[in-house]
Amino acid sequence: MTELPLAPRFEAYFSVVPANTGDLLEKVYQLRHQVYCEELGYEQQRASQLEHDEYDKRSIHCLLFHRSSQNYVGCVRLILADSQKPDVPFPFEYACGKSLEWDFDSSDGTSRRKYGEISRLAITANFRRRRGEASVADGGSESFDASAEVDRRLLPSVALGLYVAITAMGLNQGLDGVFAMMEPRLARHLRRFGILFQQVGAEVEHRGIRAPFFISRDNLFNNLKPECRVLLDNIQIQLHLASQYAQ
Repeated sequence: MTELPLAPRFEAYFSVVPANTGDLLEKVYQLRHQVYCEELGYEQQRASQLEHDEYDKRSIHCLLFHRSSQNYVGCVRLILADSQKPDVPFPFEYACGKSLEWDFDSSDGTSRRKYGEISRLAITANFRRRRGEASVADGGSESFDASAEVDRRLLPSVALGLYVAITAMGLNQGLDGVFAMMEPRLARHLRRFGILFQQVGAEVEHRGIRAPFFISRDNLFNNLKPECRVLLDNIQIQLHLASQYAQ
């Protein structure tokens, strides 16, 4: 059987939904509670069954909708600079401390206003890798639990879809680049698609071994593989149509 290109393969199973209403934001917080509090124990469980923090107020969010099950199976947010206090650090800066190899300086054009941080990427357990990945919020990148009822030979990376989706949202915000704390092997996987995150600090213990990574707008567009560029373009169209519908 001939394998479909990445974009139609992804879109056969999933759609990207910007969480731009109160109800959809609640879905995000519910899903994060399920993954971060109940499944992984990263955060304490809450009576509300909603996981959120102070950064959510200055973030944009999206959800990944699984068509056949009619369920939301993933989410991610992009933290933006604080509009009132633009010099307030991003969360990854606290996690990295002095090992971070990046300086924000408004005097030389690297103000935090021009950047964002990809954060709280969460994928439900049945879409995370079966072997050794149940303890990783962003799941694996190559094989999936058969309980997901999806042909693993055809299903592209759920994490890839979420990264492309939040990248599209960041581009729509006019950002110059984004940061992310991620496992080095996830960064290596994304490189296969031309998403060339640059490591900008040492590995640290942060819910497992993580390192800070950065990708600029120019780096993304100059290196993105054609099949992934089609997926990015299609997701941007989805987001645009969803924003029009919301109005």
